[in-house]
Amino acid sequence: MEVTASVGGGGGMTPDDIIAKHCSACHGTGLLGAPKIGDTAAWKERADHQGGLDGILAKAITGINAMPPKGTCMTCTDEELKGAIEKMSGLK
Repeated sequence: MEVTASVGGGGGMTPDDIIAKHCSACHGTGLLGAPKIGDTAAWKERADHQGGLDGILAKAITGINAMPPKGTCMTCTDEELKGAIEKMSGLK
């Protein structure tokens, strides 16, 4: 019998899983000024001011304004968060 262990991470969640569970409540409606899902222009404006996609990711990890660190997805890896941001923003 083979036993495997999973260490850390969000269990391999897809960007859609993360968005549905942790992002859509605010980013779906633009609550408290959050850039809306699919509004590439709004996301690009933030990226231009925050150092690109990596800058947005850094803010997502630490939290920004009303958004808590990692948008409440404390088990998400940085790469999983980046995937969700790419999907919501349309940026690469």
